[in-house]
Amino acid sequence: MNNDSTYLKSLFQINPEITFLNHGSYGACPKPVFEDYQKWQIKLERDPVKFLTNDVYEQLEISRNELSKYINCDKNDITYFPNPTHAVASIIDNIKINPEDEILTTNLEYGSCDRMWFYHGKQNNYKYVRSPITLPVIDDNTFLQNFWQHANNNTKYVFISHITSGTGMILPIEKVMNEAKKRGIKTIIDGAHVPGHINLDIKKLDPDYYVGACHKWMCSPKGVSFLYVKKEYQSNMQPYLKSWGWGIEFDEFKDSTEQKTPSRYQNIFQWQGTRDMSAFLTIPAAIKFQNDHNWHEVQDRCMSMIINARNEISTLTQIPKICPDEYLGQMSTIIFPVNDHKVLKETLYHTYNIEIPTYTKDGHTAFRISLQGYNSNADVETLINALKALL
Repeated sequence: MNNDSTYLKSLFQINPEITFLNHGSYGACPKPVFEDYQKWQIKLERDPVKFLTNDVYEQLEISRNELSKYINCDKNDITYFPNPTHAVASIIDNIKINPEDEILTTNLEYGSCDRMWFYHGKQNNYKYVRSPITLPVIDDNTFLQNFWQHANNNTKYVFISHITSGTGMILPIEKVMNEAKKRGIKTIIDGAHVPGHINLDIKKLDPDYYVGACHKWMCSPKGVSFLYVKKEYQSNMQPYLKSWGWGIEFDEFKDSTEQKTPSRYQNIFQWQGTRDMSAFLTIPAAIKFQNDHNWHEVQDRCMSMIINARNEISTLTQIPKICPDEYLGQMSTIIFPVNDHKVLKETLYHTYNIEIPTYTKDGHTAFRISLQGYNSNADVETLINALKALL
């Protein structure tokens, strides 16, 4: 099936007046998947009691089964959350950390997760250690040296992004995992930007906990993420909200606990009070959409455009790139020589109709370009011409 940018753009609902170079923040949902989403919402509203007491559980099972095949894991080892932040919060609340223990992370982690770990560490008197990653990253060895130099015998968990949000870098996560296993350190991976962006094989990677978003690069409707927990740790998991699927281990609740699946992990997390779970049910449609349009070709095309765009902009500014090309997927953060990133963002949006995020870190201003199948070389040229005018 046709998968060029012009055709794919017709299948998305992005404002045609905007050059949209920020798929990475919230994603975008193609029309066929959005129609599937609305189909489930209509079923919910037509027969709400039947849908919420029976049908939704059957459909969640089908959805998780398709997702599990997509990321290669057992369907009962993943459960849906509205976003990665919620999923990471659930991990933080369910792991045992003693006052003398340490969590090793980087200074590149997503802000909401960084805040939660920081606060939890303060409340529980353990150390949340951010390894400063030197930019530009030269290669895997220099990255790994930066990261592991702050580990010690008290390091019990690693929390690290598979693809960092702020820099857009694909980190050498397999090598981090291998070293963590050698040291006996448990791993918590923030893979918010991974599903649909690069290949994810949970069984091969073998993390202890893994969080991913489906509404970003898998292009589902907003509010679909998952939490993978290795089977041996699922019995320790407790939901913050304890609803009708929780309590089977207590005599007081044995008779009233609703066991909709054979998995305790599913039962305690699936039902969190009345909510619209229609978006969770669209995963089969989202996977079908990508398969129907040979999405690996789309990914390769976007990655090539990202590398070419970064090369051209770096030549324009004469500022070094922050990482090698092999660290890039469909996103890249590029330093730009202006002082105020907020002014840069507002100017690009209001003067040039370009939607793109901007940042300031360590005295540098930068923007992150992220491309999806609906983006074309003309979109990139629009950005480059605007940047030339601003220099």
